[in-house]
Amino acid sequence: MNRRGLLGAAGAVAAAALLPRRARASSPALRPPGALPPGEFEQACIGCFRCAEVCPPKAIRFPALLSLAAVQPFIDARDRACILCMRCTEVCPTGALLPVPASSEAVARQVRMGTPVLERRDCLPWNGRGVCRLCFYVCPYAGTAVELVGPRQAPLFHAETCVGCGLCEEACPGEARAIRIRPPEGARSRG
Repeated sequence: MNRRGLLGAAGAVAAAALLPRRARASSPALRPPGALPPGEFEQACIGCFRCAEVCPPKAIRFPALLSLAAVQPFIDARDRACILCMRCTEVCPTGALLPVPASSEAVARQVRMGTPVLERRDCLPWNGRGVCRLCFYVCPYAGTAVELVGPRQAPLFHAETCVGCGLCEEACPGEARAIRIRPPEGARSRG
């Protein structure tokens, strides 16, 4: 390899190391809280990065710089979930993210980032391979969005009361990975 090739390879490795981890390209996008409905959100968002800048857990991401995908925010809940602070909704200059007060009641009433999907065959309590309860413990709406049922205290999700923050998906143990938050119909794929 010549000097130019070596420098190019080193630059590519350095750029990849500096970029945050990205989700798989084929995964549907989980949008930040307060997002307009699919289609409207994509038209209103200008990709200004303000939502990501104010996100305390750095859950809001943007596609890789070299991606051909639209430059719009997404959340990969398996890697880092939303903590429902609502700071992102306060700084959006275009209204792509509608302002939502950070109170528990307002968030429960106004936020629907996605719907929980549980693969019972992979869930430790449901398949009889163990006891877990992590999804219940991290849920800000435990008892209403998720409850524990049966002798093994297995999770039972209630989509109508779940805000879709993804804390349960992030907490689900690596050997199970039984929970996914499915984004609203019509959400684009991440790049």
